[in-house]
Amino acid sequence: MLVYMGLLRKKFTIIVACRANITRSPYLCGYMKKYLKKNFRSTRKNVRIISAGVRAAYGGVASEVIQHIAKMGGFSLRGHRSYPVDRRVIALADVILVMEQNQKTELVKRFPEAAQKTFLLTAYLRENYFNKVRDIIDPTGLGAPDYQEFIAESHAEVARIFKALHQKGVI
Repeated sequence: MLVYMGLLRKKFTIIVACRANITRSPYLCGYMKKYLKKNFRSTRKNVRIISAGVRAAYGGVASEVIQHIAKMGGFSLRGHRSYPVDRRVIALADVILVMEQNQKTELVKRFPEAAQKTFLLTAYLRENYFNKVRDIIDPTGLGAPDYQEFIAESHAEVARIFKALHQKGVI
């Protein structure tokens, strides 16, 4: 909805969700904000990014490992507190990006109104995706190579998604 020559524009709201909202979604949320600030300075205020968890408890902090990785990447997750996906989050969202197919299935079962706006992160805005759609692994409790894979995939997906959103005129 554009009002008066674009001066008052509804923010495009992206919900990034994982299972517990302590590793993948907080990292992606923080990285997306950093990416927007660096690459889309003039339009970044048109986008709101929120992280939540399909099975999250209220108030958990981001894992120490992912906080450290974020800090090394130039952003902080120190103030993050986990939040479960609920009807309010669903209502705010223009798009909900989940890490695993089973998370999408669970969300749509619990919140049928989310069906048209819930996507696997690797599938969202991807036109030719037969070999590219996959779950984003949860590196929690795993080794450094698993975290490196998560970070590399996350960064590639964020760049791809924001490029597509920019081409569509969202940002």
